[in-house]
Amino acid sequence: MARHARLDKIPDSKLVEAIVGRFDVLVTLDRNLILQQKIIGRQLSVVAVRVASPTPASFRAMIVALNSALLSCKPGHVQVVGP
Repeated sequence: MARHARLDKIPDSKLVEAIVGRFDVLVTLDRNLILQQKIIGRQLSVVAVRVASPTPASFRAMIVALNSALLSCKPGHVQVVGP
């Protein structure tokens, strides 16, 4: 999706800034993003997905939890989904 939204060339340090105002939620596999970027106080929710391995089966196992996280997102909050 980052490529489709033309965000794939933006460095991680500027990604959150580029997303605010364009999207309500950022779903990421980047475990460090939530530690490196200030999310509190922004008009953006972040859902950090943690999977054992980036395989289709691992993602399928996360669908219910991810859907629940997306439905309960609040601006300025971070949710971690997965082990």
